[in-house]
Amino acid sequence: MSTAWRERLLLISPLAVIGALFVAPTVEDGPTICPFALCTGMACPGCGMTRAASRLVRGDLGGALSFHPLVPWVALVAIGAWTWFVLQRTGAVRPPNTNLLNGILILTAIALVAVWIARLVGGTLPDV
Repeated sequence: MSTAWRERLLLISPLAVIGALFVAPTVEDGPTICPFALCTGMACPGCGMTRAASRLVRGDLGGALSFHPLVPWVALVAIGAWTWFVLQRTGAVRPPNTNLLNGILILTAIALVAVWIARLVGGTLPDV
C-alpha cells in the first residue's frame, strides 16, 4: 500500500468508525468477543466501551456512562490524536512530544484499571 493511500485511510477511518457506531443498532446483550472475558468469565477494564461509544455518538451521555464511565475521556483522546495527525500532515503543528504521549497513555491505562477495580469491588462490572 502506498504512503498516500495509507494516509488517506488514516484520515477517513475515524469517520467510518463513528458512522458505523451511529448507524449500527445498539446491542445490549450480544455475544462477547473480548479474549479476557472469554478466558476469565469476567469483564476486562475496557468491556462496555464499544456500547458506550455507540451511545455517545448518538448523544446519549447517560447511557454511554452507564456502559463505561471513561468513554468521554477515551473519545477525547482519540479525537485529539486524530486532530493532531491531521494538523501535522498539513504542517500546522510539529510531531507531539513523546513524553506527553506516554503520559497520556499511562494515565489512561491507570484510569481504566482503577475504574475496573472500583466496578469489580462495587459489583457493577458489565455481564459477559
